[in-house]
Amino acid sequence: MKKKILLSLLVVVSIYSCEKEFLDNDSKEYATAQQLADLASSSPEALLTINSGVESGQYSFLREFSTNFEDTGSRHDDYGQMSINLGLDLMSNDMVQVQDHWMGNYYAYRGRTQDFSTTRIIWNFYYSIVNNVNSIIAQIPEETTVQDLIYLKARARGLRAWSYFNLVRIYQYTYQSNPSAAGIPIYDGEDINVPSRAPLEDVYALILDDIQLAYTNIEGYSRTSKETINKAVIAGIYARILLETGTDYTTCATMAAEAKISGLLMSSTQWISEGFSDISNSEWIWGSDINGESSTIYASFFSHASSLNAGYAGLLGIHKTIDKRLFDAISDTDVRKTAFDEAEGYLNYKFFDFTFFEGDYVYMRVAEMYLMEAEALARGAGTDAQAAKVLYDLVSTRDPNYTESTNTGQDLIDEILLQRRIELWGEGFAWYDMKRNGIALERDYTNSNHAAFGRDNYSTTASEFLFQIPIAEIENNLEINIVDQNPL
Repeated sequence: MKKKILLSLLVVVSIYSCEKEFLDNDSKEYATAQQLADLASSSPEALLTINSGVESGQYSFLREFSTNFEDTGSRHDDYGQMSINLGLDLMSNDMVQVQDHWMGNYYAYRGRTQDFSTTRIIWNFYYSIVNNVNSIIAQIPEETTVQDLIYLKARARGLRAWSYFNLVRIYQYTYQSNPSAAGIPIYDGEDINVPSRAPLEDVYALILDDIQLAYTNIEGYSRTSKETINKAVIAGIYARILLETGTDYTTCATMAAEAKISGLLMSSTQWISEGFSDISNSEWIWGSDINGESSTIYASFFSHASSLNAGYAGLLGIHKTIDKRLFDAISDTDVRKTAFDEAEGYLNYKFFDFTFFEGDYVYMRVAEMYLMEAEALARGAGTDAQAAKVLYDLVSTRDPNYTESTNTGQDLIDEILLQRRIELWGEGFAWYDMKRNGIALERDYTNSNHAAFGRDNYSTTASEFLFQIPIAEIENNLEINIVDQNPL
């Protein structure tokens, strides 16, 4: 009998009941499949609220602290999606960690190997979400006409697409490089059960099926909080997937354009003074609202990323700074350049939170949609002039001296990609973009400001651009052998 992945043992359903009859307060047993089925048929709202991690309206799983169950004690580099965003950016050319400390496993490329907690954290995080949503999807009949259940299933499918999409980019090279390359195990909670490393093309087939269904069936859903995914978020995820695969730039541009109208671009003043710690910001499409109860204090994004907060960065000096080449590439009239202090070793002030670690987390912004739309247009979905206009609409709000680009072809794409690196610095896109665009790691250069413990150069085909599957997964999954492991 095929064994399920390790996370199936750890988080079989991972749904803590908000209904007390489904919760054993001593053992915290999970709700059974039958209980979910009963709720699905009798009370859609009960099913919507039973899963405090996935569908409470708060998506607490995205910001949970210390999800890596195999380690004793607490890890301050494990605080949900934002820890992964920050860690992967630290693997790029664009971000520097000045001292070897928490998050250093990412920066020095140590955490990618099979025996490090870092790769377990990532694997466990996304597969726990997959298992969560599978438990919901499986209980909702295909033929249901209950609108709340249709919306719920759409959101669950969207979250599953997002989770698999993030996983497969971390544990394999890009889809474009080799669609038949070994990907990751896939489970849909119903018919598909592939504990072995399914080919990338099969993984992406499930991802695209999920996101297309989610997009179609989320129509009409109205959320009460930006913490919950809605059609704009689904469209944004859809655009990300298609930009990565390069298979349909027309739909990519359409999805990005749809998502971008769900909010308003910040002014230059807002960008520098209030852009990245408050979910009420007009530009945020999706995020987490952190408060005194949900704050993870020192094990948090602002503790690690903010030079102004009294955490690991601001208090202990474990700063996250910008690569000097990227800093030099920012126009002197661009407000985004003022987010970094060259005189203080390129310290970043983009991220700061004047509360006691209650700054909110952003997962998707309108600006990203402008950049994806512009890139998709430039890569074939439209004309260079259309792409340049979309780019201008964004960058002119950051730099009053920016003029509409006259570049064409690859030069225009390169300009868009540069603006993407500047705008989205520290938000979790840089390493993915390096893989997608074939950009080598180059930190050992003349006058480099990268720390010695991470001053390495790797080609785009180097094994360092792949995380290894956690050794615990290989030991517990009979369908994955050590010979199936990504190279060291």
